[in-house]
Amino acid sequence: MTGPANLFALLVLGLLGAAGCGLLLRLIRRGRGQGTLYSGEWHRLPPARELGAIFALALMTRLLLFVWSFFLLDALDGGSGRFMKDFSRLWIHWDARHYLGIASEGYTAAGDGRLRLVFFPLYPLLTRAAGTALGNVLLGGTVVSVLSGSGAAVLLYILAENVLHGEAALAVLFFLLNPFSLFLCCVYTEGLFLFLTLAAYLLRRFGHPWLYALVGGLASFTRMPGVLLSGIELIALMEDGFSGRLTPGQAMAGILRMGLVFSGLFLYWGVNALVAGDPFMYLKYQRENWFQEAGNVWYSAGNTMTYFLNTGGEETHWWTWGVQALCMVLAGLCLIAGRNLPFDLMAYSFVYILVVFSPTWLLSAPRYLFGMFTLPLLQVRLAAHFPEWGKAAALVLSGVFLLLYVYGYTLIAAVY
Repeated sequence: MTGPANLFALLVLGLLGAAGCGLLLRLIRRGRGQGTLYSGEWHRLPPARELGAIFALALMTRLLLFVWSFFLLDALDGGSGRFMKDFSRLWIHWDARHYLGIASEGYTAAGDGRLRLVFFPLYPLLTRAAGTALGNVLLGGTVVSVLSGSGAAVLLYILAENVLHGEAALAVLFFLLNPFSLFLCCVYTEGLFLFLTLAAYLLRRFGHPWLYALVGGLASFTRMPGVLLSGIELIALMEDGFSGRLTPGQAMAGILRMGLVFSGLFLYWGVNALVAGDPFMYLKYQRENWFQEAGNVWYSAGNTMTYFLNTGGEETHWWTWGVQALCMVLAGLCLIAGRNLPFDLMAYSFVYILVVFSPTWLLSAPRYLFGMFTLPLLQVRLAAHFPEWGKAAALVLSGVFLLLYVYGYTLIAAVY
């Protein structure tokens, strides 16, 4: 890597390292009897009318984005006048094709369709079910995404009410105006994954550990990072251990719950074995066709900056590499700003970012980061350093970029 690429990688790693050191210090203090690692059980459930308003707001913003995409099509390129044809043209790009293919035809070991095996099964299964009910698989997948994304906004509001104390609405606004919230409109897994991870965490915090584990298993049947929810149980066990409350029975139950969180991944391995005869075939396909395998944040950050410096004038210069570089820096700043949030939330965030920023030839870091349910909480903590007009400006800017990124995904197909 070049000097600028190395400097950028050093900056990103330095920010993440600072956040990691903060977590380590909190862990050491807990070992000395100070503080807590586990936020305990919560009891604050907002009134139903507030939750209904959040769901309606989320749903309305998604519908407005659909309207915006049709406006752009008519204004810039001219629509066909046929709704489903134009809708398909606007919203079926990249991974959406694969999910629709799985929902329509299932997995296969032959031809180009074999590459669909790298996509986890739960979302296309739900898309197939909804598509059968609605008579159109694209509409089915879109409904699953929009409804689960709107449900995720409701669950985020509940989480923020228990963590941020008075700034829950701001967290929801950061969530809905995130430029990559456009994927809550697409046949992509972001909405479902966010809903399941939020649901799992809240179930654990509201005193339903076995339901947490079952929903966590559904999350890991949706996307690989779902297994990271097992860390929430691990931290609860550690806290009980530090407090002298951990019994052998509790330890065994906790280990079983962690295994349940991994069950979705195990089932996915079974799908690979059944379809291709190898439980890890998806890793081969990822390596050979997407050039992705296990890497590290240093390489991903340096590679991002290298591409950014060498793609001037190309479509990907800003759409892909520039935004990804900015995302990596902002992720580190958010982690540092959120240092006083509950330890389990911060530990989850730290490990999640390390994992999703590590694949080789990383292209979708901003979208992956959007899939971290703690991100809006961290954004609120970062925005706490802004004056009120600064917070408003950040929301407006985010909304403007959301509209721009809808244009990028629907008409340029430059957003991954």
